[in-house]
Amino acid sequence: MLCAKQAIRQMTKGLALAALFMAFPLSSNAQPASGEGFREVRVAPGTAVADDLIDVVLPFLKGHPERDEGNGGMQLNIRKDSGGYLVNIILTGYLDDVLHGEHFRGVVIPLPDDRWELLSMSVKPLCARGQNIDGVCQSTPASERTMASDVTPAGPGMCVDVPLDDTLNLRAGPGTRHHVVGSLAPGTCSVELFDICEGNWCQVRWAQISGWVNTRYLAPMN
Repeated sequence: MLCAKQAIRQMTKGLALAALFMAFPLSSNAQPASGEGFREVRVAPGTAVADDLIDVVLPFLKGHPERDEGNGGMQLNIRKDSGGYLVNIILTGYLDDVLHGEHFRGVVIPLPDDRWELLSMSVKPLCARGQNIDGVCQSTPASERTMASDVTPAGPGMCVDVPLDDTLNLRAGPGTRHHVVGSLAPGTCSVELFDICEGNWCQVRWAQISGWVNTRYLAPMN
């Protein structure tokens, strides 16, 4: 029984690798360094190591596609190059007004002990709107942006309109791919809404917390 399981596991890996190589062509002189709209993803030396090559890049594949969306896609390509393997991962269909997806590009090398190590990785946002500026999708140049703390609210206070067992996350930027900087409980009112928006995402402030929220989860105060 053990041998059969091992055989199935090896066959599955073989099919997965075959799919990777068939995804899309990659130039042999392509490099995953910053540039071409890519920005570096920090990889601590000696930490991104696994027994299998696929396991090394697995963290970049997990969590996609998101369950809420119906058009998520994924493309993978691994190509042998001098000294290692060039890896391309393209994730699309993000549930985000600005960011359509991301393109990861990295290098994986074999180690003397038969393990594999992720040597470097970079990422380029695939913008649904705006332009890729310094590795971030922006519809307005950073020099022209105004922080919420420096402007007057655009209208009357708003209330958080989410289910009682949920919270509304405030994010560092306009979209779910930006990290959470705070959260507001259901029914929280006197939320200041600012006229600084990208799509459905706008800057808000409540007490000492400020960030970006999807305005479909806000309702005017009565």
